[in-house]
Amino acid sequence: MHKIQQFIFPSIDITAPEDMYFRGHHDGATCSLKRGIIEIASGGTARFDTFFNSLSVAPWKNNCQIDDLNFGVTGKGRVRLRFALNQLHKPHRWLYETDIELSDIPTNLALDFWKDITGGMLYVEVRGLSDAAIHSAYFYTNSQPQHDVKLGIVITHFNRKHYVLPAIQRISNTLLNDSYYSDRVELIVVDNSQNILDTEKGKSTLIPSKNLGGSGGFTRGLLHLKDNNFSHCLFMDDDASCEMEAIRRTLHLLQFAKIDNLAVAGSMMREAEPFRIHEKGARIAETGVVNLKRGLDMRHVHDLLLAEEPEHITYGGWWHFAFRIKDAHRLSFPFFVRGDDMLFGLTNAFNIVTMNGIGGWADDFGTKESPINRYLSLRAHIMCLILGTDVSKWKMIRTYFGCILTSSLSYNYSGCNAFSEAVKDIIKGPSFWEQNVAMTDVRKKISQIADGEKCNPIEIPAGAERRSLHESKLRRVVRLISLNGFLLPAFLIKNKTVIEPKDFHAAFRRIFRYKNVIYLAGDNTGYEAHYDKKKFFACLFEWAKTSRKFSKEFPSLKTRYKKSLDYLTSEKFWRNIFFS
Repeated sequence: MHKIQQFIFPSIDITAPEDMYFRGHHDGATCSLKRGIIEIASGGTARFDTFFNSLSVAPWKNNCQIDDLNFGVTGKGRVRLRFALNQLHKPHRWLYETDIELSDIPTNLALDFWKDITGGMLYVEVRGLSDAAIHSAYFYTNSQPQHDVKLGIVITHFNRKHYVLPAIQRISNTLLNDSYYSDRVELIVVDNSQNILDTEKGKSTLIPSKNLGGSGGFTRGLLHLKDNNFSHCLFMDDDASCEMEAIRRTLHLLQFAKIDNLAVAGSMMREAEPFRIHEKGARIAETGVVNLKRGLDMRHVHDLLLAEEPEHITYGGWWHFAFRIKDAHRLSFPFFVRGDDMLFGLTNAFNIVTMNGIGGWADDFGTKESPINRYLSLRAHIMCLILGTDVSKWKMIRTYFGCILTSSLSYNYSGCNAFSEAVKDIIKGPSFWEQNVAMTDVRKKISQIADGEKCNPIEIPAGAERRSLHESKLRRVVRLISLNGFLLPAFLIKNKTVIEPKDFHAAFRRIFRYKNVIYLAGDNTGYEAHYDKKKFFACLFEWAKTSRKFSKEFPSLKTRYKKSLDYLTSEKFWRNIFFS
């Protein structure tokens, strides 16, 4: 017996909605968070057509060799089990029904319909024929794994002990305390800040390392795995804010894989809306990044089915990305942070799969936006376009212009300066990356222009306004023609303050004709930005000057970067950085 998917129930530790696990509150079924069981009243029903507990048929069948499927369940009371299939644009189908008496000894059922279904979401409905409770449930197979997987989980940490220590404990106390998984999974923590104590490392292997960002940290962990005969690697964020079952399912996909180069990308959901997909794999389209399945609500069956519709995936974010080590022909590019996962996917021929139930949660990126992040993001994005695509220089210049325009229209002139510094550093060529792996001088340079967007505790002044996004057609026309007010005479700009949530850029219709904007983060911090026509046009002038140089240097620059790619992503390069 090989369990490929265990049911997970709501808990106090994870703040996801209950209907991502089961449905039943109004049908006489509830969850005991303390006991970790589902309680069903006589006549009540619990359905598991959910993000975490339905079984996604196509990802298992298309990527894995699983010839039979079975179901096991423990609990108490008499229940009726019904198995059903939800499919997009097709009628709901009941597949099998049986009545059983639950006990602490598992009841095992062969699901013979497995051979006849090819897609959709398989789920079980449990109806109480008496008062009952489900203690555990799981899908399993008698097929033998295709691969003997030794999986190393690599977490990179820098000065976030309040996140990483609980993550270490969760993994140590669950996965690494289970004999099946402890024989197949190890946790490696690369400590870039070198401040985790031996007494705090739990069951992890702790590797103190120089701070070379996420690129260096993950690569240091990957080199450790290569040197210690691991077969597979899973990169994860240092908060590991996911259900441990997501790691188990990742392992099982890799064990039963029947296709070459299989990699598993976990979805990311928003902590502010823990049911909402931010990204379930990503794709490069021209100069842009498409966050696949973005906005889908994982509480609803229709959206769950949409989330499993296949799409071409270019890369998976390193908050949860697993792959076979020998398939990684190139290691990370020395970005420090940002873009390393994108280029890793672009330059390695992975077959990337995603699946409902594999993923975790993270803060919104928009609230973290700052000049240093703007610098890192544009620098990485253009480098990925140069090294991983055939996009023209004009489209890259247009992308650069879009960044400058949205930032300057938001009165974030420090961000504009950071964007221009990013392109200037790209123009310096491959030697820049060799000399700045640790980013020490670069971070100092960007910090000198970052004061304009630094968040601090802030008080809202009396009279500050909160505007809606509604505007008349005439106002919209005037706003667009006047470059959101920067072509208007000074007397038409209101000496007032408007409040705007902190994000990648402002909602331009809200700040139009306001002299001051307070950008508020979610933690009662923020900063004030000001309309400044001189700075606005200085940003556009800097863009034009830098773009001219980029255009002139581009043919030679691209050739040199292409020639340097193999070296800058090689074991030799990184081993020299870490060990020489």
